[in-house]
Amino acid sequence: MYEQISHSLLNDILVELKKKTKPQNMQFFYTRLGANFYAIYSLFNTLYGEHPDSKKHILHLVETLMHQYISRPSHLKKIDLEREKDHNWFLSQKWIGMALYCNGYADNLKDMLSRLNYLQELGVNLVHIMPICDCPEGKSDGGYAVRDFCRIDSRFGTFEDFDELVANLKKRDMLLTLDVVVNHTSDQH
Repeated sequence: MYEQISHSLLNDILVELKKKTKPQNMQFFYTRLGANFYAIYSLFNTLYGEHPDSKKHILHLVETLMHQYISRPSHLKKIDLEREKDHNWFLSQKWIGMALYCNGYADNLKDMLSRLNYLQELGVNLVHIMPICDCPEGKSDGGYAVRDFCRIDSRFGTFEDFDELVANLKKRDMLLTLDVVVNHTSDQH
């Protein structure tokens, strides 16, 4: 959708990004950003539009998205493009999902590895793990009262455990979905 204010802002942001970054093969990033910027801008503006530094912050948001795209492994970028061509891939009858709490299904992320065979026996090939971010003990609200979105709660394991689980799921042609709700946080830091 074309909307003049967000379009003008996106042009300003792209000019700033070009000043700060080396040219790379960014065609797919720019295409996706352009297609979704109005939605990003609308939501951001609803929350922060009155903030005096809102333009600086949305620039930072887009910079973060760009850096994440640049650091994304090439095999995942390839999957992204395949899924864009088959935009309803997630509606396929191929995917049989199961939502679970890591510590309800297994003791922790590492223990989930030994239980993947059972999920496959059930026909499950998409595992939706409920929140595993760091939360205060006893005040986690089921994992949704997040204290730190950049840390896995030690009760569930480590990033190494998580990476090992992801690698094993990939070998089995299984997908992983994480439940993260960014507007629900703990009052602790």
